[in-house]
Amino acid sequence: MSHDDYVLGRGLPDSTRLDAQHLLWAMHLSYVLHPDIPIREDMRIADVGCGSAGMTSIWLLDISRTLPRSTHLHGYDISDSLFPPRSSWPENLSLGLLDSREDPPESLVGQYDVVHLRMWSSNMRSGAKTVECLIRSVTRMLKPGGYIQWEEADLKRQVVQPESSTEYGEELIDVLQAFGIDYSRTADLGSKISWTKTLSASLQRENLSIIKEKQDVFQKFTTQLCTKTYLLAMKEILEGIKQTRNEKETAEQLAMRGEEALARLTSEYYKGLIYNWGPVSILGQLST
Repeated sequence: MSHDDYVLGRGLPDSTRLDAQHLLWAMHLSYVLHPDIPIREDMRIADVGCGSAGMTSIWLLDISRTLPRSTHLHGYDISDSLFPPRSSWPENLSLGLLDSREDPPESLVGQYDVVHLRMWSSNMRSGAKTVECLIRSVTRMLKPGGYIQWEEADLKRQVVQPESSTEYGEELIDVLQAFGIDYSRTADLGSKISWTKTLSASLQRENLSIIKEKQDVFQKFTTQLCTKTYLLAMKEILEGIKQTRNEKETAEQLAMRGEEALARLTSEYYKGLIYNWGPVSILGQLST
């Protein structure tokens, strides 16, 4: 297995935070598997990034409760450290290792009715393979007419309240970009925009039609859950930065900048802080 660029944590608190983010998405979307995906017997569904960005396999475990028992559920991740104990797997669930930045093995090509992805933002490191490589890889796993269901965080489209805390949220993004986590891409005119804003166009270039796309903000009843999990995720990332080195600044300097901004944000939590990223959800279908 190739080098792992996952910068967030893989301990018990980190796993709990990921499961809470699954609840956040379920409350925001009011579904787990997109309702426009037709259900039939013997479906094959893959969750790519299931042991990290994919929320500790909880997405697969959740949909397993309501789908036919003949459904084949497969989870893939570059690390198995957050896979749940095998004794807790349903009979129709399997989990395995896969570097989705590379072409999938021939045994997985054209095998799936649905491929699910979620929260890849922090894996898009500058200098690493681009989001297009990921899309190309997972698209090859689809059967003709198969679906990609993708939920993503637009970290360039933050909601931070009160306004006095906005600068600290922006400082954290600056720190992450200095570390090499690239939340933007160069547009045609040279300006920087979030890669999530062009995600649907990237999917279309791989012969997928966009069935549904939504870029919005969290409703009031989910803003605090997003705030708590976002603060915890930033803490994990800063811990990860300390374990690495950066050409422009040392890891310690970057982490210190980030920790100061994070402390300012956290101090505002019990005063009603809202610290949210922008949710993006897309359903695409591969041409037949």
